[in-house]
Amino acid sequence: MKNWNPYGWTLLAGGFLFGTVIGWLGLGGSFWMIGYAAMLAGLTILMTNMLRAIWRQISRRKAILNRLSF
Repeated sequence: MKNWNPYGWTLLAGGFLFGTVIGWLGLGGSFWMIGYAAMLAGLTILMTNMLRAIWRQISRRKAILNRLSF
């Protein structure tokens, strides 16, 4: 699991659980935005990590093909 990012998954799951608890307790106001902000931060970290992994894979493949062509 080289590309697994525990911070992103923790923020995503924590935001979901926080939103669920706030919903169960019936607390309104702006508390619901904390859960969404945490989930958005987690998704951003995970998407960035995924794009970096794809970029590295493409670069690695190009480097191997360049070495094989000479």
